[in-house]
Amino acid sequence: MVFVTPLQGDGETAAAAQIGFNVSQTLHSVRIIGPNQRGIVAELTAKLAEAGINLRGFSASVIGSRFIAYAAVDSHADARKAIEILGWD
Repeated sequence: MVFVTPLQGDGETAAAAQIGFNVSQTLHSVRIIGPNQRGIVAELTAKLAEAGINLRGFSASVIGSRFIAYAAVDSHADARKAIEILGWD
């Protein structure tokens, strides 16, 4: 399974559909960026689990001294809750 995000605007959505991607209305994602630290992803996912947020997908990469991660969740409400829990808004 491959997640492509964020798609911005009708043109990007149409281009993704043209090459076989399907737009999901039932999957939402949260982008998380921060300093790269040992155990940071474990800490973040533990906080989400404690709040009862189901992760449908998760990916993370390190770029220099920072990380970027995407957490795929079940609903817009879960995405908002994750943002609040992780301290991003």
